Amino acid sequence: MVKRGSDSGPVSEGETPTSPTQKKPKVSKEKLYKPPTSEELASLKETQTLYQSSLFKFKMQELISEVQLPEKKKKTLTSLLHSLNDVLTSLPDQKITDLSDTSWLTKHVKVPLQWAKTQLKGEVCFQKPSSVKVVGSFLLDTCLYSSLNVDVAVEMPMVCFHQKDYLNFRYHHKRALYVAYLVKHLRKNKLVDDVQYSLANGDKLRPIVVLKLMDKSAKKVLVRLHPCPSAEAFRETRFLPSKSNIRRQWYTGQGDEDDTTPTPIYNASILADLNLEKHLHHLYNTSLNFQGFKDGLFLLKVWLHQRQLDMGTGAFSGFIMSMLVSYLLSERKIHKVMSGYQIMRNTLLYLGNSKWTEKGITMCTERNRQDPEFMAQFDKHFDVVFVDSSGCLNLCASMTKETYERVRHEAKLSMDHLDNKAVDAFDVLFMTPAPFVRKFDHIFHIQDLKQLVKSCKQLQCEDRLMETGEDTVKSSLPGLMALLRKALGKRVYLLGVRLPQSKQWPITSAPPVASSEDKLTFGLLLNTEFSTSILDKGPAANSPEAAAFQQFWGDKSELRRFQDTSICEAVVWPGNTVAEKRLVCQHVVRHILHLHAGIDPVTVTYTGGRMDTLISTQSSVDMSSSSTSSVSTKKDKSKKDRKEQTERTESSLQSGEEENVAVIQAYTNLSKCLRKLEGLPLAITSVQGVSPVFRYAEVFPPSTCQTKESRHHDDDHFHVLVPSSEHKCPKWVPALQVLCQMEGSGQWPDKLDAIQRIRAAFLIRIGELLHTQHDLITLATTKFVDVLQDGYVFRVQLSHRKEIGLAKESLTPQGLLVLRDNAQSMELERAIIQLPRLTSMLHGLQQQYNTYSNTVRLAKRWVCAHLLSRHIRQECVELIVAYVYLQPAPYSVPSSPMSGFLHFLQLLSTYDWNTSPLIVNLNNELTDGDYDEIKDHFNHHRSQLPKMFIATPMDKLTSTWTKDMPTSQILQRLIVLAKESLQVLETQLNENNQNVDTKQIFRPPLDPYDVIIHLRHKLVPRLQESIDTPEHLQASVSIAGSSKLRHLPVVNFDPVDCFINDLQAAYGEMALFFHDMHGGDFVAVLWKPTAFKPQPFKVKHAQGKIPKDSSVDGKDRTMIPNLEAIVEDFKILGQGLVKSVEVRTHNIEKWM
Repeated sequence: MVKRGSDSGPVSEGETPTSPTQKKPKVSKEKLYKPPTSEELASLKETQTLYQSSLFKFKMQELISEVQLPEKKKKTLTSLLHSLNDVLTSLPDQKITDLSDTSWLTKHVKVPLQWAKTQLKGEVCFQKPSSVKVVGSFLLDTCLYSSLNVDVAVEMPMVCFHQKDYLNFRYHHKRALYVAYLVKHLRKNKLVDDVQYSLANGDKLRPIVVLKLMDKSAKKVLVRLHPCPSAEAFRETRFLPSKSNIRRQWYTGQGDEDDTTPTPIYNASILADLNLEKHLHHLYNTSLNFQGFKDGLFLLKVWLHQRQLDMGTGAFSGFIMSMLVSYLLSERKIHKVMSGYQIMRNTLLYLGNSKWTEKGITMCTERNRQDPEFMAQFDKHFDVVFVDSSGCLNLCASMTKETYERVRHEAKLSMDHLDNKAVDAFDVLFMTPAPFVRKFDHIFHIQDLKQLVKSCKQLQCEDRLMETGEDTVKSSLPGLMALLRKALGKRVYLLGVRLPQSKQWPITSAPPVASSEDKLTFGLLLNTEFSTSILDKGPAANSPEAAAFQQFWGDKSELRRFQDTSICEAVVWPGNTVAEKRLVCQHVVRHILHLHAGIDPVTVTYTGGRMDTLISTQSSVDMSSSSTSSVSTKKDKSKKDRKEQTERTESSLQSGEEENVAVIQAYTNLSKCLRKLEGLPLAITSVQGVSPVFRYAEVFPPSTCQTKESRHHDDDHFHVLVPSSEHKCPKWVPALQVLCQMEGSGQWPDKLDAIQRIRAAFLIRIGELLHTQHDLITLATTKFVDVLQDGYVFRVQLSHRKEIGLAKESLTPQGLLVLRDNAQSMELERAIIQLPRLTSMLHGLQQQYNTYSNTVRLAKRWVCAHLLSRHIRQECVELIVAYVYLQPAPYSVPSSPMSGFLHFLQLLSTYDWNTSPLIVNLNNELTDGDYDEIKDHFNHHRSQLPKMFIATPMDKLTSTWTKDMPTSQILQRLIVLAKESLQVLETQLNENNQNVDTKQIFRPPLDPYDVIIHLRHKLVPRLQESIDTPEHLQASVSIAGSSKLRHLPVVNFDPVDCFINDLQAAYGEMALFFHDMHGGDFVAVLWKPTAFKPQPFKVKHAQGKIPKDSSVDGKDRTMIPNLEAIVEDFKILGQGLVKSVEVRTHNIEKWM
């Protein structure tokens, strides 16, 4: 027992405290009940009106304190920067007699900018910087500690420049030489640990110096030196967007001397250097007496970083966000009395409703520079316009329209999440990463960026190419995005591009250029209403627009007559199956990029349909299996051959949707037959399918039955085929469960046994009537009727709700009749009430989101592939996927199976199952009060609730589908597998490789298992559904025929499942058994450590065990498992089915 002693800690009973107990100071009643101050009242009011809860406010304050730079670290860096300043301001002069000669540099230093043509002539003297000033977020105390970069403006002396150095890249060439001058003298300095080159905001014309300082406390800090001219070097008005500062005749050798083609990108590049210090002063003045400015920027920068919106060339950087907050303050949309949260919220609200692509904004206060005519030149030359306080520089000069639209999209989503009480807005906005591959439905890459040189010519980007210093990526990207935007049209809500990252490179190397190994990555956020449309209808054949339509689509355009008798230009894309229609965007992208940008279709890696082959039994010879062989055996194939092979593979895609629709149609026909039956004492009032296929959740929807009559015995009386031991295992044919209810009647008995007998009589009568009235083959038993309808076997069952109440009845010792839940009643309630309702709700979810089906099928295939299908209910997986669609935050609702599967893995691996219930609000039936009730119940009864708690409108407080499984160990296993699979899958999606092995994450690791029982392929009925289909089965998979069957096939016959049930019954206390129900050819066994602990000898518990002496005299005996005998029993139980048994763990002493 422990008692509280002194303030220093607990003191054990019987011990003497080392110091006397200090009495707590008494608090007077006046202070104890002192009324709150005005500041406290304001804080309480703010929490009530602004935040969802006080917990949200507390989390936000903790986040701000964690991401900001600690004061101690700041002081250390400030001291180091002072030392660096001393080094820079004491650099020696470097006189260069000929600017075109770089022999003054050592062999260890290269110039960070390459040029084929320059106007630099004569001599120049590079001197120490005129001034060295820290700029950017470090000085403003708004930098993020996790990605700490310190920007330093190094002002080049006026002696370095001539009057017209702004023309024809003279400034940029001198600037690059000055960068090399800095590197030459810094690389061996004791203060500097490493020196490299990089680019300012990805601008090829603006190389910078990146330093790593020698001090241990600054190892992860990058100091970036930005050479810049003084404010007096050039007039700012010289660099307005409409001005021309590159003479085309000098650059190309063609054209007129008086050619004044505007050079807006070039001009903005120089202006960015000119205004470094001005922008710092502007933001510093904004931050004065404005604590909310810093807090708000911390939140906004974290928000940007989690969505990767601040990464790459032309990104929406933290600097632009800082300037936006300053602009909103000047426009009085925010005020200095606002808190950081209010600043963040108002900024996101403004961003979501802004339209910088249509009408730009300006921070300049001069009236003549606010004039619409003055601003028109910015709108004309830039996609996105946000002009700084000088009125000359567009801060978004290098930003594409798609980048800005993505920021707007994310801002709108975030505002919706903030207003949704069902969403944990803090985790969604600030804690959950949203990388590029998870945000978009389809991802594709353009490989071999050397071909962009050709693209620039075809897209007529020569002027932009000249301005950017031959940067083909930066020059062609706006044209490519405009081309894709026009071609895809309504098929996409949002078109995104992963912006090229600013690379660092050694000072001994030339700057990197676009190579065949580089890639551009694009993302499509699909509009499911139009994304699968195979027709692009154009203008009428005789209209003036027809020629433009033909020119845009090329040979794909053709004349077609429509039902309204009109004859129009049209483009028709391949789309015989649903899987093909989902890849219409792929055909559009490859065709249009090849036609108008000269990009080889083979170099476009499209990842949209990679997963379809995993849930299709037809494409056994799929892309994944061929990926490993085609690389090794067909390396010398021509690009044309590879393109044709890819098109053939994609044209045969089928992922099961058609089969599912056929099953639903057969079920509808059966329902009509059941309702029309005549001669039943009571009419059938309800027919409800409850198998996963009726929820569109069957991994492999059944095809119509095919049987070879001679291969199995049949009984002519019952028209039923039965398995024969003389032949291989019959093909897997599932019996699809259908639950029927009869009309009400007061004549139903009050005994459970009597109800079951009457139900058996009804079933026999239903079977007879279906056979006589509708000519259907049936087989009636006391529990169900199997019916062959349209080639599918349906198992019709009858239910009566009275059974549930009767099953709950029990007698107390006093003889009283009470109603209590028991295993039988709960199973009946689950089967009769909850499962039909769940099936109906998930069926409706599929109608609302047409990609739910393939997503849930992929998720269930993944769970089964990792041998966990017997340890987690399939309804549980379906509900988790449903949550992905109903609460997709921070993403959009998945519009492709690939993105839905990614979100499923992310949710499974990151959700806090231990402290939070997963609330699946099907049909939007749960209210805010229900959410509070579920959370309160979960918090108060956590220890009695399942490890994975999933609440739905049907079972708000019980979590029916996870009550008995998964266990905590299985759940932890699921989480680990999901994390690894997510990492591997995202890596594969980021690779520009056509032959990536998508099956990798579906192959289970076998290291954790102790015994592997290998099975004979001939007795595995679902072997064609396996991840790696054996070669002898690949040619036999075919579509089932439609010929009418004369016998009921063998249904639900799976020897492997029967074998595992026997193993579980015999050795379930000693081991866990794992198997892939979809064609797994082995059973994995994991010993339970508790089973190997020596136990007292008892005869009734001696099965599978051997005695072990535990004492010298032998009186006290214990038992341990007899592994050799158990393994031998595995073989005996599976005689004929078991091929071999592999024992992987021989040492069991560690468990004893």
